[in-house]
Amino acid sequence: MFLTDKYRSLLPPHHHHSDAAPPKPSSRRRQQLLTGKAARFDAALAARLRGLLPPPASSSSPLAALARLTDLLALTLAEAAPALAGEGDAAAVAAHLDAGVALLDACNAITARLERLRRRRLLARFALHLLASQPSTGRARAGAALADRDDRSSSASPPPPLPSLPFDQPRGRLSAAARVLVAVNAVSSLAGAAAAAVLREGFLDAIAFPRVSGGDFPWAEPFNAVSSHLSALAVSSASEVDAVDEAVEKLASVLDGKGGADEAAVRAAAQEVERRTEELTARLDRLSEAVNGVFRAALGLRNAELGSFMDALRFEEILSGSTARLTHVEVKVEDLKNKAQEYEIYGLKPFFSSVHFRDNSFILLDEGHGIIRHLLAA
Repeated sequence: MFLTDKYRSLLPPHHHHSDAAPPKPSSRRRQQLLTGKAARFDAALAARLRGLLPPPASSSSPLAALARLTDLLALTLAEAAPALAGEGDAAAVAAHLDAGVALLDACNAITARLERLRRRRLLARFALHLLASQPSTGRARAGAALADRDDRSSSASPPPPLPSLPFDQPRGRLSAAARVLVAVNAVSSLAGAAAAAVLREGFLDAIAFPRVSGGDFPWAEPFNAVSSHLSALAVSSASEVDAVDEAVEKLASVLDGKGGADEAAVRAAAQEVERRTEELTARLDRLSEAVNGVFRAALGLRNAELGSFMDALRFEEILSGSTARLTHVEVKVEDLKNKAQEYEIYGLKPFFSSVHFRDNSFILLDEGHGIIRHLLAA
């Protein structure tokens, strides 16, 4: 095949002046590209899941373990967008849009809980400040601050319940896009279950940690191991929130002691509250940063899915001949490069300067930003 013939094969069919059918992309080449992207995505996810096992010593902290899993979810979402590019499975992408909204809602609900915990932490620190600055007169005010901290009704409106992120493993043969989205849904569901358990959303025995069955996914084994570990950790380990609550309860009990509180007992209880509060502060900040990362990555994936879905609709409109309202079509040079590689074309500059490019109403608008405009016939 001549080089110009290869470039002509990239043009829309109704612009070919020859009766000969344009060459079809190599099915083997296309399959290699799609399989390669999915395989790299699966391998990266499996490696990251194994990185959580065996957990380091710091992972005995439920909040720390949740933050690490949240980081993994953000990376999975960020890498899903390029892994979906060019897959063409509009049905799988459309089906995932609702799940993407639920994940964004979950991020907002978790953030609301973290802010509520921060408020309770500030009241505990205010009580410590009163005890330190007013040793003789501050005890009553410190006790009132601790009581206000534990009075849930005194807070603003309670945070919304965490949205459910169930994982329903599909059966049968899956496209490359569907496989990527199965991984996204599985990790999202695992992070949601871990958040509900660590933040004490309902009864622990009612929280379902997801599992992946079968050997179709190379990341299934480490995923199930991480799921089992987090489930056991949530049941067996008290979180930093529980530790602060216990320390605050002890301090409040000492301050409420009949006949006057022992100075040494108050000091020891206050020091324990301060130590536990500092630990909680660091973990809350770390988790909040991780949740913000998931929110940004989920938005990015959703925008990519919406763009891919709209591109598919426009492409179908063009193919069906419904172009009455269209005056032009804009194409990204990067997308054209990816498509050209399926025809084993690895350089587009000769195409941009060719007669075929000009005679078929193509214009390179901005080479720096990589935009091509194709003018449609009136």
